[in-house]
Amino acid sequence: MECRFSRIFERFLVFSTIVSLMLTATSVFSPVLNNYEVERVLIDWFTYILIIGSGIVFTLVLQIFALEKIKSAMHLVFIVFYIFGILFLCYITGKTNAPYVLIVILTVQYFLQVGINELFIFHDAFMYDCEDYAGKELEQYLFHNNLSAIDLTEKIKGQQVMMFAISISMFVVLVFGKLSEGYFSFITLLLVIFFYLNVLLCCFMLGMFKNDIFYAFLGFKDYVRNGRKLFGSVLLIAAISCTAGAVLSSDNALIKIGYVQEYKETHEKERYIPELPDFIDFQIEPQSEERMERNSRPSWILEFIAELIKWLAITGLSILGLIFFIKPFFTKHFRVFWTEGHLLKFLRELWQEIREFFRYVFSKSTGSDEQYSTVQGKKFRESMMEFLKKSKRSKEKIDEIDRLTKHFMRLIDWGQSHGIKFTQTLAPAEYTALFKNKTADLVGQLFEKALYDKNVLTAEEEKIFIASIKEIICE
Repeated sequence: MECRFSRIFERFLVFSTIVSLMLTATSVFSPVLNNYEVERVLIDWFTYILIIGSGIVFTLVLQIFALEKIKSAMHLVFIVFYIFGILFLCYITGKTNAPYVLIVILTVQYFLQVGINELFIFHDAFMYDCEDYAGKELEQYLFHNNLSAIDLTEKIKGQQVMMFAISISMFVVLVFGKLSEGYFSFITLLLVIFFYLNVLLCCFMLGMFKNDIFYAFLGFKDYVRNGRKLFGSVLLIAAISCTAGAVLSSDNALIKIGYVQEYKETHEKERYIPELPDFIDFQIEPQSEERMERNSRPSWILEFIAELIKWLAITGLSILGLIFFIKPFFTKHFRVFWTEGHLLKFLRELWQEIREFFRYVFSKSTGSDEQYSTVQGKKFRESMMEFLKKSKRSKEKIDEIDRLTKHFMRLIDWGQSHGIKFTQTLAPAEYTALFKNKTADLVGQLFEKALYDKNVLTAEEEKIFIASIKEIICE
């Protein structure tokens, strides 16, 4: 459940951070951009709804792109078609002024969400890379295979810069909004507070990811046992800090916006128009129109070549652009995505994860008593190795059982922490039957098949075995 809690929470941060920034900027500058005297309304309730709705759509699309391993160029294809869809929506709803701001706002919003979401994609890749290892094995594995750790480290550095940049952007919006007499409602102030709270949580996640890398190289992982409690502590500290700041602060700000306005008004009064010096009036004899036309006009051959090059370039670029935007819809990946129902599967899994997320958040159990006990897992592995020695299996079979045992140990450790005790008298399938779960039953059957069958499991069966254990542990 911890991994699902983190995944949903991370994607919510992607949505809430950027959407709160865009909503604040739009609400502050709406009085400046709107002109009710000439009925030029660029920002209204329709704009705010589209910003929120588009934020949800962008978050889901980015998650699908990550799962399907879509190329970066598809971001441009998606946002172009999405903007065309928004233009059509504005046309059928009669909001003909909205596109003037929506095109800019939604484009900026999408690529900002892409920038933040990439951090969590790199972190997911790193954690998936380390998932099958623990202890000394994890330490040795990362010593020889550390590309995912290097990529995540570089991405963390970039995200630190991005967090600073969008924080300054919000400050600039507030300052220039105040100078231009923007609209600061109570909801706007709440959005500002919500935005900086999200930035704080993003920075907290950056620190957590640094720790993940640091401890993984020491052979430790999953060192945080209760993410919900940890995030609750962060929110409590943020609330105490904001309350203390509100109580201790005064109306005498160190930097007053009024100083900027007074400086601007003073310098506007000091402006003057300098006198232009007298210039000597030169008398230039004008050339005849016929002579000027004859001297300036190129030959018809050069004109024809120039026009030909221009239209060839326009046609070529148009064809390349059309191929770039249309080709993805005719690829095998796209056909498989729709014919095999990947979208419906993603939405069903997402709905299930959201339900489990809220069930976990509002459950009474704090999870503080969930401690992993690896003693029984180690005993199980020793018994499996002893069995293989007595049965004199092939090296290929021994390697297979060794791989599967490591995964089954994780299931035993998880079961120990959830009250499902393992004893050495239980066969693997008998133990998984205690879970009262079809997925667990499948794990036990596959393990016993690998244990007693002379032939190794197929690649698909081993993949199902590993995926089933992951599913149980993440529940």
